[in-house]
Amino acid sequence: MTVGSASLPPGLPRIPRDTQISEHVLNTLAGEHPLTVLRGPRGYGKTSAIVTWLRSEGHRHPTVYVTLSTASNELAGFWAELRSGLERADLLGAPASDSDAHADVTGLLAERHEPLVLIIDDFHEAGLKHGAATIDDEMVDLVRQNDQLFLVVGSRTLRALETTGALSVEAAMIGPADLRMTGPQVHDLATRLGLTITMDEAQQIAVDLGGWPSAIRAGLMRAVSGVDGDGDGGTLVDGSLVDGYIATMVRDLRFENVRSFLLRTAIPEQFDIEMARAIAPEGNTVRILRNVRAAGLLSERHTVEGQMYSYAPAIRNALIRVMRESRPELFREVHLALMNLSAANRDPGETLTHAVHAAQWTTAMDVIERQWARLLTHQPLTLIAAARMFPDNLVAANARLRVAVDYVEGALDPHAPDSSIWAVPDYTAINSIIEEDRSGTGDPERDESLVLLQWGISSLLGGNLDTSVYAFSRARERGLITPSDAGALQMGTVGLALVHALNGEPDLALRWLEDSTLQDRIQHAQPEDARDIALVAASIARALAMVDAAHPGADEAVATMIEPRHRDELWALTVFIRAHHAVLEGTPDRIFRQTNHLRAALRHIARGSLVEAVLSSTLVELLLVAQMPGVAREVADRYDGNPVAWAAVAKVHLTDRTFGEAISYATKSLDSGGSRRAAVECQVILASAHHALGNLTEARRAFATAVRLAQATGQRRPFFLMQRYVFETLAGDDARIHQLWPGAEGAPVQQPAPLADEMQTLTMREAQVLRALEVHAGPVGIAHDLGLSVNTVKTHLRTIYKKFGVSNRNEALAAAERGIHQA
Repeated sequence: MTVGSASLPPGLPRIPRDTQISEHVLNTLAGEHPLTVLRGPRGYGKTSAIVTWLRSEGHRHPTVYVTLSTASNELAGFWAELRSGLERADLLGAPASDSDAHADVTGLLAERHEPLVLIIDDFHEAGLKHGAATIDDEMVDLVRQNDQLFLVVGSRTLRALETTGALSVEAAMIGPADLRMTGPQVHDLATRLGLTITMDEAQQIAVDLGGWPSAIRAGLMRAVSGVDGDGDGGTLVDGSLVDGYIATMVRDLRFENVRSFLLRTAIPEQFDIEMARAIAPEGNTVRILRNVRAAGLLSERHTVEGQMYSYAPAIRNALIRVMRESRPELFREVHLALMNLSAANRDPGETLTHAVHAAQWTTAMDVIERQWARLLTHQPLTLIAAARMFPDNLVAANARLRVAVDYVEGALDPHAPDSSIWAVPDYTAINSIIEEDRSGTGDPERDESLVLLQWGISSLLGGNLDTSVYAFSRARERGLITPSDAGALQMGTVGLALVHALNGEPDLALRWLEDSTLQDRIQHAQPEDARDIALVAASIARALAMVDAAHPGADEAVATMIEPRHRDELWALTVFIRAHHAVLEGTPDRIFRQTNHLRAALRHIARGSLVEAVLSSTLVELLLVAQMPGVAREVADRYDGNPVAWAAVAKVHLTDRTFGEAISYATKSLDSGGSRRAAVECQVILASAHHALGNLTEARRAFATAVRLAQATGQRRPFFLMQRYVFETLAGDDARIHQLWPGAEGAPVQQPAPLADEMQTLTMREAQVLRALEVHAGPVGIAHDLGLSVNTVKTHLRTIYKKFGVSNRNEALAAAERGIHQA
């Protein structure tokens, strides 16, 4: 990008003059990549980094700075705010009364022939309520299409723009780890503020506050105010005053058992009477509890688990501080009791938390080893917090702890729930195969790549595909950095292919499988290589991608899949893919056989897991194809309650012609997120259902979305859910869209099979009427479906009958079975 002069963009916020931004961050921003993403929680200095970069020496290209507000939570609001920003920069004029902000913005950015740096701050607001995926996809498309556009975004959340955008364009990522303040930075800031602290103190501040820039600055500013004698430094809660009050109260208590009760029960955030008895066994626990509650120190609330008690946050924190200062042995003693309680209740997260607080490192490490997959997928924040409490020497010696400390946080979406909706499968067999594959790399406990790969697999099969991409990418990076670790490079690459295949992105999956690092290993694959997990996963990814793409090689890819030896989730995926393929390609016998295979596989899979949902959804499809809608409905109802099941229920309703319900369930599935495959399927269902109801505008909108997603990902298979004549009606004359129809042999349809010479003169509209005649017995239904008048349909039917040389509907359909050629 050629350097040119430019003034600072309007609208830049003010930042503190002594803001500390690392050279790495500034150099990354100065690199002017097509896409640069700054991601971190509130107060992590994303805006300060952007402003500091813009004010630094050197001239840049014309730059537009836009800060989003909650108005951008809706799709239309995002484009409106972006348009306002471009308007303030004199790149767009005032909007006309009938102006479309989306069209104005995309038109300008797509067609601009001069360099433009577009900075969008607070990007986490974009589409927060509706349209986030659409916004991310369109922004990536604009950057990819126009090499003069350079996009910089600041966000608090992990977005598709970051996770998948980097696969489409050259991108630079600045994450929380890059934005955190280090000990030396804290020391330098304190010196600038006139505060004298040692380097060790600065390092401790950085550790205690997690490197959080705004929190560190606020603390230092309060300390400066206190040194200057200007009051209490502006703190919202005077912690020393609370501590003094609690310390005096505890000291003045006449009964040691009450004093002990207060200190001990402050450890858990909330407790019931049984927990109080376990951690504060001295005296009459019920009486003490009643007295403490009567004194106003405890609040009580009713829950499904019974009466729960808790202290106000400031009082609890003060009690804990007093205990740690005056009775430190109680702290570990209580956590040890809570650890045993949690272990008895089979709660690995709580057991781990209390084990590290009690300094029971062996127990804590045992929990991490045994419950690694569950902690990663269901309690990642608990895992991170616990791992950071381990002594440095233990972290250095254990790969899982290092991954938890260095990597896991980078994969988290702050707005996503801490726990996955899917049950945790048993990964023992898969993990042991991965360990065997890497048996020559050294000590398994120190093999960080092994842990990353196992994390990728557990996240993949646990339904967290974004996290799986992150983990496999990190493993692949380690393989690239360490030439001797070719296994991590290959496994990471295969893992990425499998993730994209399962997510319904066949083009990306096949692209990863073509990576040069894999070719030698794949080309020499043999059926007996069932214990080579890389080859197994590669064959599964290839087969699934080709089926989804309706690729001519799908038959061979499915037939040559390497089946795992263990009946685990990876094995279940091979059953799913064969059934997935049979829906398009199967004879009645094959469909019946695959139906039985699916039922059998469901008995081997963990209830409530993602793989179970995928198998049951495919079973519904097979039953519908086998014309068993009643049984399909029973299966769909049995597994209801998750996005995959809702899409399956929508398919049942579409077959039953209960179109309102089909629309409701398809929309519910779309709103809950899910794979790109499910997104295309649900849009196809919406298009079909709206078309059947006569809502042609909604049908065309859903169909256009399905087409856009299919063209972006390479999917074709989902269109089989749609009646052929409906597809052709909505596709119109666009030959590129017609290529999306999955052909009889699993390949995109190039040309329909021709009829006899006298039948080769049907127009496009006549062909659509003929297709509709398969569903409707007369012109009224056809007219309703195609949006034509009844008389027009009658005219087309007379013409078709004449061209075919037939006299009625049955004869015309019999001729149509030999194929239709559209003139």
